[in-house]
Amino acid sequence: MEQRPDGEKPYQTKKFRATLAIILAALAVAAVFAAVKPSRGEMSLSLSEDLIADAGDRYSETYSDYVVFNIIRGKNVKTAATDTFMGFAGRIYNVNDGFMTSIADVILWLPALMGGARITVLLTIAATFAGIFLSVFLALGKISKNKAVNKFCGAYIFFFRGSPLLMQLFFIYYGLPQISPVLAINNKFLAAFIAFSLNSGAYCAEIIRAAIQSIEKGQFEASSVLGLTYAQTMRLIIIPQSIRRLIPPVANEFIMMLKDASLVSMIALSDLTHVTRSISSSASSVLVYIPAMIIYLVITALFTFIFTRLEKRFSLYQ
Repeated sequence: MEQRPDGEKPYQTKKFRATLAIILAALAVAAVFAAVKPSRGEMSLSLSEDLIADAGDRYSETYSDYVVFNIIRGKNVKTAATDTFMGFAGRIYNVNDGFMTSIADVILWLPALMGGARITVLLTIAATFAGIFLSVFLALGKISKNKAVNKFCGAYIFFFRGSPLLMQLFFIYYGLPQISPVLAINNKFLAAFIAFSLNSGAYCAEIIRAAIQSIEKGQFEASSVLGLTYAQTMRLIIIPQSIRRLIPPVANEFIMMLKDASLVSMIALSDLTHVTRSISSSASSVLVYIPAMIIYLVITALFTFIFTRLEKRFSLYQ
């Protein structure tokens, strides 16, 4: 196949240009729609004057701007009556009836759902990285010839793998303050981070241990002949070879942690699951679970794609 001087294949260049053209065209269209959408003042004028007057001081208004369109809802808190309008392409549309009402509900829930998703993703990423860092020491301790270190690391892994994550979370957030007020963790995110990191460390330790022990013993012997210390052998030879073998199980652990993050709703941390339940309760609708599940799926698909790319990249060196 013909290649460019720099080694880049022609179809790759064409694909990049086509993708860039599509992105630029989409941005241009979005800029046009953003320029002609109605203002918030115009949207407010569309709301029913009778609804506002009847509600008095129990009137609330929700407004969301999504660049190319916006939406506003007035609500009579006393009677739960609502009036909803959507602005798009220079016009204001009434969305109080039929299927469009459900669409409007989902759109108005999105900011809160995305805020919950941000907490979920941040907790998962932070806990997984902390767990991997901790697991390196646990794995090395588990295969250490020092009996005390080996027993301690083995007991740690057994405890955190053998007991439910929810109980570990409850103990850290509710149980530690009863042992001593000094141990109280008032920040819910920090408590969840500690519980998830300790738990993830135990699972990742077994993954790393298995990856290290899958390397042929002959490489340890060859390193010893070359005069390398145990630490140098692990750092320069064994661990670099183990990385690719680690990626699939670590990716699986990350996805499991992402879904297990819903447990933090039990301590009222405003993650995606907790926000979804709150909206469902206040709006008396289970419809909110549909966009919530879609957000979970999108996040999972995104990180699955990232891990797949990483696995392919490291496979080039195998």
